[in-house]
Amino acid sequence: MILTIFVVFFICLFIGVPIAIAIGSAAVAAFYFDGTFPIAQIPHKMVNGVYSFPLVAVPLFILAGSLAGETSIAQRLVRLASALVGHIRGGLGHVNVASSMFFGGISGSAVADTAAVGSLMIPAMEKQGYSREDAGAITICSSTIGILIPPSIPMVLYGVTVGTSIGALFLAGLVPGILVGLLLMVTVYVMAKRKGWPQSERRAPVGELWAAFKGAILSLLLPVFLLGAIVTGLTTATEAGVIGVVYALFLAGVVYREYSFRQLFWITVESAVNTAVPLFVVATTSVVAWVVAIEQFPAALVSFFTELDIGPVFVLLLMNLFLLVVGMFIDLVPALILFAPILLPVAVASGMDPIQFGTMMVVNLGVGLVTPPVGNCLYVGAAIAKVDLWKLVRASLPFLLVNVFVLMLVTYVPAVSTFLPSLFF
Repeated sequence: MILTIFVVFFICLFIGVPIAIAIGSAAVAAFYFDGTFPIAQIPHKMVNGVYSFPLVAVPLFILAGSLAGETSIAQRLVRLASALVGHIRGGLGHVNVASSMFFGGISGSAVADTAAVGSLMIPAMEKQGYSREDAGAITICSSTIGILIPPSIPMVLYGVTVGTSIGALFLAGLVPGILVGLLLMVTVYVMAKRKGWPQSERRAPVGELWAAFKGAILSLLLPVFLLGAIVTGLTTATEAGVIGVVYALFLAGVVYREYSFRQLFWITVESAVNTAVPLFVVATTSVVAWVVAIEQFPAALVSFFTELDIGPVFVLLLMNLFLLVVGMFIDLVPALILFAPILLPVAVASGMDPIQFGTMMVVNLGVGLVTPPVGNCLYVGAAIAKVDLWKLVRASLPFLLVNVFVLMLVTYVPAVSTFLPSLFF
């Protein structure tokens, strides 16, 4: 059954079938050719796959991110970032990265980060003398911070898939997310000196900095409230998602007064569509995950690596290389749901904590969001920057090295991802 699934799945991918349909078709083919189980079980397994209270957090975080992205919340965060780091060499590059760090704490999505921050920063950077390729490269590579700094939609999906604490996963992504941001700033500074990128003529005075902080403080409190409520046990991740939506509505509708009911309706519709895609992937992938479990494929994989006797260092390296290739051809959500249950036993047998492994997977597959041929952030960034896709890929390479370096830290230095969770869970 597993062989049938992989053959049919990759044939479907090769001919351009959408990923969720490809996974579902592979499951149907496996059931049909094996004949052991009735095909009627497939819809039952699909419904069970999404019949989960923690999964409700996904549409809630998507809606909260959409509400934030369609208002001046993103603009206020960019203004604060500009006041804080705009005076450093390569100022707008630093502003871009810092804005992604701030906005990532609201949206939980790399694609949403690329769209919201990119639409504001790329035109501004071009006016100051940055090439479109460089502006787009900084935007898409820094957008991967959005899936690390909590709340994170991929962390929710991983937690639901393998039965791990979502609150612990949120904390695990915090340090790697900050590391990616800081190291990207270092890279921007080095590139700015080499390419002669401009910087602000003056440091923001205290009054301007204070005004920018006051304008953004209510927005910055959102991720603090969400993470604090989850970590302290006051709410689950799903309940925190409700708080996020209500808070975003309050900011935009009451404090900033930027919504019309018509606009709110279309934001809700767009969020529903954006929710349907990952949840349909969850439904179809849950069927494949069930087949993998009953065929005891993870146990066979553990035995295979044990017999190879190559040591945990090389096992983890091989898993990372495999996931990097997977991320180039399969989007983050289906890749995460499909391979997490398969590879987790191998990682645990190699001495890795499930929380650490989840963080490693998210960092790793986040690289795939900015690499061809299916990188969603890459295509969104190229469209906003109005630049050739392959020119954007070349410009992104120095910044992608940062993501790979942090991936190695998360893989081989457990404390990077496990220290904060160990304090609370």
